[in-house]
Amino acid sequence: MPAPRPGSGSGGVESFPDRLRAPLQAREPGALATFYDCYFDQLYGYVRRLVGEEHLGEDLTQEIFMHVIEHLDSYDPARPLRPWVFTIATNKVRDFWRSRRYRSKEREVSLELDETEAWARSGEGSPDEDLATQERSAQIEAAINELPESMKLALILRYYKGLSFEEIGKVIDRNEAAVRKRYSRALEELRNRLPGLWKVSDEREGSAGDGS
Repeated sequence: MPAPRPGSGSGGVESFPDRLRAPLQAREPGALATFYDCYFDQLYGYVRRLVGEEHLGEDLTQEIFMHVIEHLDSYDPARPLRPWVFTIATNKVRDFWRSRRYRSKEREVSLELDETEAWARSGEGSPDEDLATQERSAQIEAAINELPESMKLALILRYYKGLSFEEIGKVIDRNEAAVRKRYSRALEELRNRLPGLWKVSDEREGSAGDGS
């Protein structure tokens, strides 16, 4: 069953209007409301996939938004917003991974899939088909969660959130060539772990464009 195409869902294109960057830095209410509308689903989807749990993803996303709003003074409105926001989100998730809170969660949390968040879901079907789809989705999610951090970040930012390799480099503080290598290694690892489930053709990946 093919995985979603690169950039599928929200997050493939910067949706926050450039004209609101300066008002956002000034914390104008209208700009803050637009920022929330543009970025909450994007960040929640990203964080949820990194931490592997719905409610925890919601909590961390709320923390990230609070952190972003508190640190808007450090944002340069002349620069793109998306890499700055995802850098903060990535650093907050890394802080969580290093925390005692995460180690405790890791012991007690089992993988839970919400049907609306299933990564590889393909429409309605019979109960047996739905169960098979959820099982495949669980296999894909578990395999991604087992990737090394550097590969997992590159994969999710590129394949699921649609960031360009250049943008990802800014988020994880690596050059574009290193990001491309990590992304390719992540895809190859998933192909090896999930033969017949994770099918990514060079043609489909190329059709998404780099956005660079």
